[in-house]
Amino acid sequence: MSIRYKFLLILSVSQIILVLALTTSFAYLLQAVKNIPQTQRAEDLSRNFQRELDFKEEKLRLLLEEITINPTTKGILERGLNNRNVFLSELGYFQKIMDRYGLSLFEIGDANGKVHFRFHRPKDFGDDKKNQPIIQKALQGQWAASLEDGHSGLGFRLAAPLMGKGTILIGQVVDDKFTKTISKDNRIHLAILQEGKIKTIGSDIIRSVLKEDPRLLENNQRFHFKDKPYYVVKIPYTGKENTLQNLEFNVMIDENEVESKTFRIWSFFTIASFLLFGIIFVTSFLFSQDMVEAIKLLTNAMNDIENWEPETLPTKRKDEIGQMGRVFVEMKEELHVHQNNLEELVEQRTHELNETLEEVQKLKEKQDGDYFLTSLLIKPLRGAFAKSETVSVSILERQKKEFSFRNRKSEIGGDLTATDTIQLLGKKYTVFLNADAMGKSIQGAGGALVMGTVFKSIVTRTQKLKYMQDRHPERWLKECFQEVHHVFISFDGHMLLSAVMGLVDEETGTLYFINAEHPWLVLYRDGIAGFLDQEHSLRKIGFTEMSGEEVSIQVFPLKPGDVVIIGSDGRDDILISEDEEVRVINDDETLFLKRVEEGDGDLYQIEEAILSTGELTDDFSLLRIAFLEERTSRVENTTKHKEYYVKLNEGIQSYRDGNWENAIISLELALESESQDPYCLRELSKLYIKSERYEEAIVHAEKYLKTNPQDTDFLFYISFAYKQKRNYEQACDFSERLRLRDPKNFKNLLLLTEILMHMKNTEKAGVLLETMEEHSPGNAKVAKLRNFWKKMVGALTS
Repeated sequence: MSIRYKFLLILSVSQIILVLALTTSFAYLLQAVKNIPQTQRAEDLSRNFQRELDFKEEKLRLLLEEITINPTTKGILERGLNNRNVFLSELGYFQKIMDRYGLSLFEIGDANGKVHFRFHRPKDFGDDKKNQPIIQKALQGQWAASLEDGHSGLGFRLAAPLMGKGTILIGQVVDDKFTKTISKDNRIHLAILQEGKIKTIGSDIIRSVLKEDPRLLENNQRFHFKDKPYYVVKIPYTGKENTLQNLEFNVMIDENEVESKTFRIWSFFTIASFLLFGIIFVTSFLFSQDMVEAIKLLTNAMNDIENWEPETLPTKRKDEIGQMGRVFVEMKEELHVHQNNLEELVEQRTHELNETLEEVQKLKEKQDGDYFLTSLLIKPLRGAFAKSETVSVSILERQKKEFSFRNRKSEIGGDLTATDTIQLLGKKYTVFLNADAMGKSIQGAGGALVMGTVFKSIVTRTQKLKYMQDRHPERWLKECFQEVHHVFISFDGHMLLSAVMGLVDEETGTLYFINAEHPWLVLYRDGIAGFLDQEHSLRKIGFTEMSGEEVSIQVFPLKPGDVVIIGSDGRDDILISEDEEVRVINDDETLFLKRVEEGDGDLYQIEEAILSTGELTDDFSLLRIAFLEERTSRVENTTKHKEYYVKLNEGIQSYRDGNWENAIISLELALESESQDPYCLRELSKLYIKSERYEEAIVHAEKYLKTNPQDTDFLFYISFAYKQKRNYEQACDFSERLRLRDPKNFKNLLLLTEILMHMKNTEKAGVLLETMEEHSPGNAKVAKLRNFWKKMVGALTS
């Protein structure tokens, strides 16, 4: 098949599909347009019905007022309520009223809701109607109207109170005659049904349809009946609140006129479609003929590339075919030039490649120089500078980028590991850092350089300045983290860094650390490796959405012989296998635990175990921290004096009996034989607090925390004792330490807020109050503190 016929075939098929789509859309829209006005006419008819009912209600109200105001009628009604024979004697009088006003129902009820007399059925009385909604409202002194079903069929009824002694009820039948008057258009036919049962019909045509085939009267259905088209709409009746349930209008609309107009529209659409299709087809044929002739000229030139003439090609056309012709001419000329000057062109290209290679080598040497200079700057910032008799530290680093500069081999990357020794409040601590700056090669090295410089500056200041040493480890770690974070924030998110930084108490082995989205710390104890932390409380350092106030300090007590392994994500990103299409990289962080166990906690053996399973794909660094590793074989004599156990048991029993003073005496005697016993110190301090002897409580609490700083919960007790002694500075310090370890401790937040208010620090107290109100809205203690805070702020501002 030639390209011309292919083009015409594609065009014809696309036009046919377009016409079919337009026809389908047009038919759908036309059907929707037909339905909308018909449904609107049906809804107007339902509204007419409601208006007629409202008119009936108004007439009945006026009639009822006239009946109850008329002296004669009023007297008869008053007497008849007491004597039913009065109504029997005046039956003719009331039947004339019913005939005059077209009433089909007239009845009197007593004060209990029972029918006292019916003028339309005198012998039928005594039935109880107190459960009917309109009778209930009448008994309550209200007027009520409703559309109800009775003995005479569908009727409209109005009930009202009768002189406070009973009720009066009148009504008219809603029959076929009434329904027929609703529609003023003989093309619209109405019937009212309840749950499929006919209540009233306003048209003989609907009656005929129901008789011959009731299934035709389904909602939104079109059908022909006696050679006429009809459309059926069902609309639920929504009238009075006391009206019968499930009433609906069945509206049947004559569509003879609509169908004739629809036929004319379809005729016009069909003619227009055929004309448009013909015009497009002829235009496409002429266009394809022109295009095919031009393509034939290009094909002939390609087949006979030696003998064709440029003048025969369609190069003067302004479309794509003309552009192809011009390109073909240029290609022919260039091919001729290349054939005649091939050797010269090869020499020229070789010269250009040599120049480019020399330029690349110069750039490479300059880049390696930059790498070398950066590595020299970072070198004094990394390493193990800590000196301790109890804490041993070792480091292993392998940067991914290796380079050679002037016969000197080196490496560069974003991993940084450093340790050092500082003193805080007279105690020695080993400070450590393992960080991984985001980015490859020079970018990561830049982040490591900034981190190392800031961290080294903080450590050096702490070693030389006394005021920097007057801090608890939690506060020092928080301030260290915030200073580093604020430096990295200045790079506006372009330099991020994950890190673990922390302190090890060289006396007790207590580990304090912060994890900023770095791989989890590993504890190696008794030949088993496990994660210390399994959640990231902080985002990366330098993340602009983080203020630095979210710092959470984690605390863990190390036992003699414990080893902690910290590493960058290079420990997990191991290339397990690789082929031409797929690279499989490890995504299971728990595999590192197996490597630690295989390496027996030794960094070089761990590295060897990792490399035996795959290849490193990122910068790789490990930091090993061990506590009292060389003393694990010693067995300490833990035997205590017999007197200690006797007094300890006496103290525990006295505490259970509620005798706190005897418990204190017994524990003090037990402490005399074991002066550093942590249990006695802790429990004595709590007993002194209960006895409001805060001075003694503080002495014992300080001694206890000196050897057991990892006891986070006990910080609350010593803070409370200092607050009761009005030493608010110390109370605030211990409470802040607890908040850094456990930011969500609600009791501590209440205590800290109270301490800050005593210190007149209303700004920070207000921030804590907002936090507690958000966490526990409606808390009575928080509300009480908020009232005190408002009074204090008012007093300070005035």
